[in-house]
Amino acid sequence: MSFINGRAFIGVSLFLSFLILLFTSVWLFSKQHSVLIALIHTMIGFIMLLVVIWHLVKNYRPLANYINPLKKHLGKRNYAFLLAFGLIAYVVISPFFSMAPALQVYQFGQSLRAADKVDQDEELKFVKRAVAADDAKGQTVTIELTKGPYFMWPQYAIWLETMDGEFVQPLYVTSKLANNEFTNKVSKKDPDQVFTSHMFIGENAVGWDVLTGGNEPETKDDRMRPESLPVFLHKLGMKALNGFFVPTDDSLTVDGYSGATMTDNFIYSIQLPEKLAGQYRVKLEMNHSFDYNEYYSSDRFPDDPVYSGNGFSAQPSVIYGVDVDFDDNSGQLNVMKLLGRGHHSGQDGVLYKDTENLTTALELVDRVIVRQKS
Repeated sequence: MSFINGRAFIGVSLFLSFLILLFTSVWLFSKQHSVLIALIHTMIGFIMLLVVIWHLVKNYRPLANYINPLKKHLGKRNYAFLLAFGLIAYVVISPFFSMAPALQVYQFGQSLRAADKVDQDEELKFVKRAVAADDAKGQTVTIELTKGPYFMWPQYAIWLETMDGEFVQPLYVTSKLANNEFTNKVSKKDPDQVFTSHMFIGENAVGWDVLTGGNEPETKDDRMRPESLPVFLHKLGMKALNGFFVPTDDSLTVDGYSGATMTDNFIYSIQLPEKLAGQYRVKLEMNHSFDYNEYYSSDRFPDDPVYSGNGFSAQPSVIYGVDVDFDDNSGQLNVMKLLGRGHHSGQDGVLYKDTENLTTALELVDRVIVRQKS
């Protein structure tokens, strides 16, 4: 292959691969998921990897000098490897701990995908998770959730109750709520600023620039969120010393009903401890901070310390539900319907039927399907 200029081939290949990866990366980041674009992105990425390996083989000596911090370059100490390693390590770790800039980049991407909601692809990606205790003997309940355009990082709980409204057991609870471990305690830079629209999505989005803080609270008692999912929390019945209905121990985690917030469409299955007979009701409660609107503005309840506090609760939680017959083993699909909302500051566990003042909160989910099988 002497007729090929190796250096030129590597350079052109990397340049063309970079252009295609740049296009596909922007597409996947800003648009609804496309399997075709993802496939192109993966294949070009693989080709680019092979070319990079070839490039490293041909230039391993200079690279070895760059990696070695003891080697001097042009008479100066070489810290390129340490700086590059630190930068890459931080970028990789930051999404796991919601650190900047990962959180801001994620929010920006969600904003772009929300704007693209009219042109959503029919083909969707789902996260699949299954839970079953070793001694579980009951039916398996499966919840399939297709997220809406304003689903970013909500808190949610799914539970089972009798037809009379008696709480039976949780099915899934986001870990921050289950452990009362809310972070990102922020406040407004300008205390007089009023928010009347979603802070992170839409034409009037203001983002994190208007907020300050972001430090973790010193204790759990300093960061309670009774307004997050008030209907579920009152059903759960755990009460803190200050009177708030919030989890006060690790029982939800120990029982295996909690986990990280699934931020994509998901199919979640859980096997019940014991077999059930007859009809029961499966409910879902979901809430998203910072989703203000004209009615649920930041100054709507100025004398309410919870609503006007550092939780930025904005629109209240929304509750969906569906009846499931455990005597029916056909695997019938049951679609959840909107039932109402929770209290805006978690003062009670009442399911309020009026939802006319809700806007983007009604677009957190597109569809929720429940089924049970023996």
